[in-house]
Amino acid sequence: MKGKMNVNIGMIQKLSSPNPFGLVSSQMENGETNLMAISWWTYVSNKPATLAICLSKRGYTGELIKKSREFALNIVDESIKEAAFQCGTCSGRSVNKAAKFNIALEEAKLISTKLVKAHKIALECRVVQCLEVSDHDLFVAEILEASLNPEKNQVFAVNGYSSLSTLTIAAPSKGS
Repeated sequence: MKGKMNVNIGMIQKLSSPNPFGLVSSQMENGETNLMAISWWTYVSNKPATLAICLSKRGYTGELIKKSREFALNIVDESIKEAAFQCGTCSGRSVNKAAKFNIALEEAKLISTKLVKAHKIALECRVVQCLEVSDHDLFVAEILEASLNPEKNQVFAVNGYSSLSTLTIAAPSKGS
């Protein structure tokens, strides 16, 4: 067939960008907060509000979430774009990313892990199901609390996951 070509998943990921980017925060055994860069997440239900995140089985964050059964998805503001991107370049097993990259944290309302202070949106989540998907685990979680900073500009992963950029998206009015 003329005009069609076979491509690999890496090419498809680049062509299907941008992807909403965030930092997953989870609580370590010593009480510190682990941060992980993520674009593999999606909403999966409205009632109750539910989302899913997909994490490598080899990763530290998945281990922490399996133990605590909770996490926060922080859709970060452009003011910490570079620091947030750096969270995807090292492991939380050996680095306290919040400290290393100067990412301020704040208390959550309903879960024990902290939130990223510079967030556009923060979703406090409790895991309701974990599914094995080949070399990844899919965590399905109920959104217990959501907060919005409407004046912030969120970032998106572009060109696959090689960089972050902003897109201006208007927040809904209070009546929406």
